[in-house]
Amino acid sequence: MKIKEIIEKKDKDLISDLTKFKAELTKIKFEVASKETNKHTDIAKIKKDIARINTIMRERAIQREEEKNEKNT
Repeated sequence: MKIKEIIEKKDKDLISDLTKFKAELTKIKFEVASKETNKHTDIAKIKKDIARINTIMRERAIQREEEKNEKNT
């Protein structure tokens, strides 16, 4: 998933994507551990997507907090 795609999505969609990626990561880790598949590269890709989503969500939370603080002063 590209960073531009993530930025365009709403928080609600990002949370659902994050849940989906975490479930997929768990599934792939289990498959690799039980030697059902050799998708080692998929693990890294999913981890990066999760990190990107978390970063964007954190940036938005900080931005909302700053806006809230500006309104109170």
